[in-house]
Amino acid sequence: MRHRLTKRACDECISRKVKCSGAWPCDTCQSAQKQVNCTYLKPARRRGPKVRRYIGGQGPEHATTGPLITPHVDPRDEGIARVEVEQHVSSTIQTEELVSVVRFYQQASYSVWPVVNAEVLLNKLEHGTPDIGTLCLAMALCAATMAQLQLAPTTVDSTMMAAECMRMREAHLDLRSVLVSFFLHVYHAKINKRDSAMRFIREAVYGARLLKLDEGVGEQETALGADIVANKEIVFLLLWVSERGYAMHLGLEPSYTSPIRLPDEVDVGDSADAKGLLELGRLFATFDGVSSGRSTNSRDKLVMTADSLAKTETVLSMLSFGKGDRPSTRIADYCITKEWMRTIIWQEALSRRLLSSKSGAQLMTFRFPAVVSRDLLMSLQGFTESDLLPLGRDQLLKCFEIANSLADTVLLTPSVSTYSAFQLGPHDFLHALYQKLLPFLEQDLMLKSILHSKTAEALLKAPARLLDLNYDPWSFDDDQDNAYTTEEHVDSPEQYVDSRWALY
Repeated sequence: MRHRLTKRACDECISRKVKCSGAWPCDTCQSAQKQVNCTYLKPARRRGPKVRRYIGGQGPEHATTGPLITPHVDPRDEGIARVEVEQHVSSTIQTEELVSVVRFYQQASYSVWPVVNAEVLLNKLEHGTPDIGTLCLAMALCAATMAQLQLAPTTVDSTMMAAECMRMREAHLDLRSVLVSFFLHVYHAKINKRDSAMRFIREAVYGARLLKLDEGVGEQETALGADIVANKEIVFLLLWVSERGYAMHLGLEPSYTSPIRLPDEVDVGDSADAKGLLELGRLFATFDGVSSGRSTNSRDKLVMTADSLAKTETVLSMLSFGKGDRPSTRIADYCITKEWMRTIIWQEALSRRLLSSKSGAQLMTFRFPAVVSRDLLMSLQGFTESDLLPLGRDQLLKCFEIANSLADTVLLTPSVSTYSAFQLGPHDFLHALYQKLLPFLEQDLMLKSILHSKTAEALLKAPARLLDLNYDPWSFDDDQDNAYTTEEHVDSPEQYVDSRWALY
């Protein structure tokens, strides 16, 4: 009678290529002369010949071989599994690599995502033996930071960091695993994998709700690995803001539709980064009514009127970033988001055919995108490229939407192009926005191509200002070498520049 095949062979029998009874421990391991550990850690492979699969555009270092941790591990071998996983990770990704990227996060990206205590994480990586949850969080954080800051890899790139993290994820839910999902969202959003990015941020929000973070921190203060998480009071706020902003980009409805419970300033303490995120949350809470009514699945789209849109825009325009010491990156994030929201409201009014050139409300005119662009440029005057880089592709999309709305308005409504020869007008704002965004557009050739062509067309159609100068540059008398200036005919051009529009 033929011996019945077992569904699964242990690791020792697989390596020795002998029959396995499938028990734990199996008969072969029990009868061995030397004591061996009977484990079932290696992932089951398909039957038949094993051939190397070709993965287009990637080297063998990017090929995945299945999860490092299988769910069928006996509890008595949990310690062995943990050691083997950590040994595999250390041989694939060096701790020094993680440490260097975490330091970049601490210097440049903490003000954007102030939810990881970098000092505690660095201490665990450098001097301790981090558990799998900590390693997962470190890898997810490093993948997001490398992608966001466009860091050149030394030995491991962000793709491999994210792949290792996803293979090591555990079913145990805590604050660290919630942040793992969040940073995987950031990474996939940066490389423009929309479905994966949306899935991870919704997974993070769902996990946070299971932990009741939307109701407060509570018992998570003393949970395992909680010392790595910084500013626990604003973790859910960060997830809520991120999901809402990304869902609006994709025209989807966020998974969390209940009113947000904003933490008090007393709860967040003296952290300038936490207070900056709190103010951004207030901005989203103000805009929440419009954004929920704008989603494709909403049934209340007919409720919004010109008055309600104008009221929301007025409230948004009156909001300002709080006083005190705030990170420059967070201030830039706030300013960009605020002007982007005003643009969204104007687009909503446009889609409902509420605009009119004779309207008394500035929002309801075709000149409004120029006003928003002017305000955005004035807000970003003092910020350098290094201040804006940590904000990533999300803020680039917001700036692109503002500039694209202005370009369409300039090209399709000639009346918007009418302005004094010595004033800065919509064409100048569009040109300035393009130049401000150009360093970041280099990473997204599609957006660059769209905005470049529209800006070039708008500038070519702009009225020629020299035609308004009151002198003849072609009159030369008796071959005299005359130096013509406008001073004899007109006053200094600065007298005609509206101070509200002067940006240079």
